[in-house]
Amino acid sequence: MAEFFLTQTPADNVAAVYPVFLERFPTLDTIAEVSENELVEVIGPLGFQNMRAEALKQIALTHDHLPNEPEPLMELPRVGRYVANATLCFVRGDRLPVLDRNVGRVYSRVFRDTWPDTDSEQLTFTKRLVPDEARAYNLALLDFGALVCQTAPLCEQCFANEYCVYFQELVSRS
Repeated sequence: MAEFFLTQTPADNVAAVYPVFLERFPTLDTIAEVSENELVEVIGPLGFQNMRAEALKQIALTHDHLPNEPEPLMELPRVGRYVANATLCFVRGDRLPVLDRNVGRVYSRVFRDTWPDTDSEQLTFTKRLVPDEARAYNLALLDFGALVCQTAPLCEQCFANEYCVYFQELVSRS
């Protein structure tokens, strides 16, 4: 459920709301029993609260548990590839790529010329890179993309700059 809230929302904001949400709504059954307004009261600080409350309510009313595979998860309202893969990776440790904007930026810089253009090709490309320890790998990539390989990257401080095509291009231009 955390990944559902992390879409387009800073992790710090979710970290402040998520424990309260789980305490109040520990299961899909508890979500099904309350009104959307009660959900909005708790998740309001995250933004998109009406859309999220409506989707949560719809999921809770139609499912007694969440699917264990990415494709069926993506059939749920407001659940795309990122949320499905991240949920299964972080909850169960499934060896799936977690590809958000930050991670895509890291890959596109490191693999500059070989980074695919389309989402489906990027997914195929990243599936080959995910090790058995997918949870730790994906968490590290998410943090790295958010904290180091930002839109304005901190290349000089990056531990991997000698392997990064983007950085090598910057160095060769200066």
